[in-house]
Amino acid sequence: MNIINIDYEKGTVQSDFFNWEIVSNNDNKFLLLQREENGRFHAAEADVKKKQIWEVKEINYRGPNGDTFFHDEDSGIIQV
Repeated sequence: MNIINIDYEKGTVQSDFFNWEIVSNNDNKFLLLQREENGRFHAAEADVKKKQIWEVKEINYRGPNGDTFFHDEDSGIIQV
């Protein structure tokens, strides 16, 4: 998916098809995103420079402070 717009103040990203919430921002280079649809959460990783978003089932994302995250379809993304 392509990134159409990023609003860092509101913590949102608009892609071709969806609106995402920013869960973690790694120096405005990489973003961890989530959205809710029909009671299920979806996770994605974004490369800001390439303006691309990849929806993922498993998260392979390290936050700016070395944080790790876990994705659960029922409860969303949880910081560990």
